[in-house]
Amino acid sequence: MKPHLKPLVKQLLSSREVGRFHAVPADTLHAPSRPYPNGWFCLAFTDEVRPGSVTTRPLAGAEVVLYRTTKGVLRAVRPQCPHLGAHLGVGGSVEGEDIVCPFHRFAFDPAGACVRTGYDKPPPKASLTQYPVCEANGSVYVWWHALGLPPQWEVPVFPMDDRQPYSHDTFDIAGHPQDVIENAFDWGHLPALHGLKGLDIEGAPVAGEPVSTVTATARGTMMRGMRQSYTLTVIGLATIAARTALPRGAGNLYVMLHATPTSPGRIQLRFGTKLELTGIPRVPERIGRAATLPAARLLSSVLQRVASVDTGADLLMWHYQEHVEQPKLAKGDGPIGRYRQWAKQFYSEPTDGLVPPRPSRIEVNSPED
Repeated sequence: MKPHLKPLVKQLLSSREVGRFHAVPADTLHAPSRPYPNGWFCLAFTDEVRPGSVTTRPLAGAEVVLYRTTKGVLRAVRPQCPHLGAHLGVGGSVEGEDIVCPFHRFAFDPAGACVRTGYDKPPPKASLTQYPVCEANGSVYVWWHALGLPPQWEVPVFPMDDRQPYSHDTFDIAGHPQDVIENAFDWGHLPALHGLKGLDIEGAPVAGEPVSTVTATARGTMMRGMRQSYTLTVIGLATIAARTALPRGAGNLYVMLHATPTSPGRIQLRFGTKLELTGIPRVPERIGRAATLPAARLLSSVLQRVASVDTGADLLMWHYQEHVEQPKLAKGDGPIGRYRQWAKQFYSEPTDGLVPPRPSRIEVNSPED
């Protein structure tokens, strides 16, 4: 053994990692069987897609290129250039209002049409394949449907301060969006896993409605030692948005949890925290207003780290969880059965197993709109 390897081997053996059995992620032992759900899925927080940027994100077994023009127009497109198939997310660039392919410098306007080539010749009649995209609550959503249907509903918009971004993290884990969103209706895990006390919670999904609301009051939330009231808004099988009103009208704390399917049995979990303050206690109003935004940004990053501890416990569960189709529910679990019935509305008959079809050409608003 090489001398420099001895300390590493000793460290490994002393940690007992060799003799300890480790569970494997859920998608390793159990082949994923559930298809991707339909709906709006978050592919980024707003501050991740800046004017002039090009970003590639996975979605339902494929990839989506997100970009924002110089004037701020947001678009989501299929990565392949219709000319010779170059990947727009690998070396592609935004020039003014157009996205430009790196291979032959074919440029496409916000409507997806090819407007020029790199040869100073008339462009061909070619267009990018576009996904419906929207921006709401500091998050960028892309619509996906197994049958290629256009959006069937809209993402609700909350009254937030758009000047302040979320402090956020993204995790790649085994799991399925339905199991993540089930957390909003799995009330039994709140005291058992998170230690919430004095829990008073109510709300259930309404058949046919894509958005549901749960209201709760409890001790043991991020505001330790205080009894807090919060509202959960469940958006499809994609998002749990939590809002907690701060005491004495000091503002609101928003926590966003996005579950995005990336491949069979895998998801990207986006988690963000944002504190919005209306003022700072015991500080003169004029000075308080000026200091509110920077103070809120600083506290948001701190609260994101605090909240990550609780969310990390859920991540651990989801990463190793095997979906039980017919669970043996007990009193105190919450309306899990009703939730699962509600969740069925977000599925279509798969067209080709778990492989999503190529998105159909979808008209989008002009840049002026």
